Amino acid sequence: MNAKKQAEQSNNDAHDEQNVRVCGIIMPIADMEKYPPGHWLRVRKVIDEAIEAAGMAPRMVSDSEEVTVIQSSIVQNIYENEIVVCDVSGKNPNVMFELGMRLAFDKPTVVIKDDATSYSFDTSPIQHIGYRHDLRFDDVRDLQTKVTQAIVNSIKAKEANAHYSPFIRHFGKFTVAKIETTEVSNTEFVTKQLTSIQVV
Repeated sequence: MNAKKQAEQSNNDAHDEQNVRVCGIIMPIADMEKYPPGHWLRVRKVIDEAIEAAGMAPRMVSDSEEVTVIQSSIVQNIYENEIVVCDVSGKNPNVMFELGMRLAFDKPTVVIKDDATSYSFDTSPIQHIGYRHDLRFDDVRDLQTKVTQAIVNSIKAKEANAHYSPFIRHFGKFTVAKIETTEVSNTEFVTKQLTSIQVV
């Protein structure tokens, strides 16, 4: 392949990546008590496959294509991702906090939970998709099907109704939280980052 064709292919790939619909993931990452080592890697694979079957790209909300403050990336992704799948199994504090932010933004969210975890009072009104914590094969396939369908149905509901509210509207009239964004040039961004580093 000559240089011109390589450049065209690279541009096409970049364009495709920009058009990919992302489904964020909120879930435990590190090993936890009562779960075998590597458990969450296996759960992540199940979730990834369910998201891909819905025609979307899976990505942890903590992942970022830019070098930036991780907490900033997490909040931005929680706010911007079209839909998020959240596994509350084990009630990891970071997971519960991030889920709370997503619900405050009142955007489509699919919540899943294993059968070893009890419901939390604040999130119990939200439909949870349950699964066996031992990840038995037939149950995993059933979980993937349900998660895929929940993603597809939630996206359709959001697209069909501009005032779609998956959570907040059930509790009264509230103003949904928003993130203020300001566009800056690359030079301004780098300058601000360098200035903040010098201050520290």
